[in-house]
Amino acid sequence: LDLFEESNIIENVREITPYFEEKLDGIAAKYDCILTRRGAGFMQGLVFDKPVADVINKALEEGLVLINAGANIIRFLPPLIITKEHVDDMIAILKKCVETV
Repeated sequence: LDLFEESNIIENVREITPYFEEKLDGIAAKYDCILTRRGAGFMQGLVFDKPVADVINKALEEGLVLINAGANIIRFLPPLIITKEHVDDMIAILKKCVETV
């Protein structure tokens, strides 16, 4: 708990969460194959209209580790120390993967 306090982890989560949600909402709005974003805080998911295995595999090839929650949901569980720059990098890779699959 001292580490959380010393590193301002809770403050970071509160600051980055709206940015993270905004970026996921943006990608959901851009691609018809993404039905919605759902979740709370850093636990987020994008619901697709098709299986997500190919997107996840392509992302892994690009250096982004994603997991699924069922056949058609990509689950995001980033580390509590994630930065806006990390979110931007993740979104860029995710866009590339959705577009190529």
